[in-house]
Amino acid sequence: MRRILLLGAAGVAILAPVTQAVAQGQPPKPPPMPEEIRHPLSAGDRLAHLGVNGAFGGFSAAMFALARGKNPWRAALVGFGGGVAMGAGKQVAARRFDGSGLVGRQLAALGTSVVRSASEDTLVMMVPIGPMTVEVRPSAVDRVRPRVNLVSAGTVLYYIVRADTRIDMDATLSAGAPVFRFPTETVATRDGVIFGRMDFGTILLGAAPPVLDPQRRMTLPHEATHVVQYDFLEQALSLPPERAILRKLGVSEGWLRHVDVGAISVMLAGVLQMHMDYEDRPWEREAVLLTEGRR
Repeated sequence: MRRILLLGAAGVAILAPVTQAVAQGQPPKPPPMPEEIRHPLSAGDRLAHLGVNGAFGGFSAAMFALARGKNPWRAALVGFGGGVAMGAGKQVAARRFDGSGLVGRQLAALGTSVVRSASEDTLVMMVPIGPMTVEVRPSAVDRVRPRVNLVSAGTVLYYIVRADTRIDMDATLSAGAPVFRFPTETVATRDGVIFGRMDFGTILLGAAPPVLDPQRRMTLPHEATHVVQYDFLEQALSLPPERAILRKLGVSEGWLRHVDVGAISVMLAGVLQMHMDYEDRPWEREAVLLTEGRR
């Protein structure tokens, strides 16, 4: 069980960048690079990114297969394919077109479903909808199983009741995740003041200025990429061991079928953020790589 609990930390470390991208900085910054002279990712960079995500998916599936006494090589092969699909979803979510985050999140969820199902007895397809996930199990009695994540749902509720935030419906539909805006143009975090952040599946942005420079136009895709990363951390790495622990503690199966706590991912994310500088966090470097490209 300890090996499973540490899997998230080991897996996140594998998500090293495939290029030396500079992390999304904190204002003030030099004048943003004009859109027409930015350097997008090459086809080789994109293939390398898919390969890294494929390796991550294969490694994750193999470790869970070993913990369950199953064939790790078959799980690794299936997980590699799921990881590639997850990487493709990230690349779509990082694009700037209406609905890119929604399409990318669902494509990545398909890949995450494959990674998770590689070490399980039945196929589980996941469809994330805000703080909820609909699980489709074709061979189970209850084929459609809605689940709510308490941490993610509590985060959405918190920003709904706050007086200084408002939900941005257009951005929410485009990102495929709840998006809230503050009245100021920037958002404060423990790392400083930036244009946006992602809290447990919810995106927070500053107020949209009349004219958006290229950097601010990349903020929503950047945070949408973090939502996809968070989905994988939850569904493939954190929730399976969390459910096993709750079963050991005697939590009823009725609860476990429809409710997740989401505590392990919170603790894991907190530990990693405390011990890693902003510029060194692989999830930040990956999001910058996909939204800003190679400079």
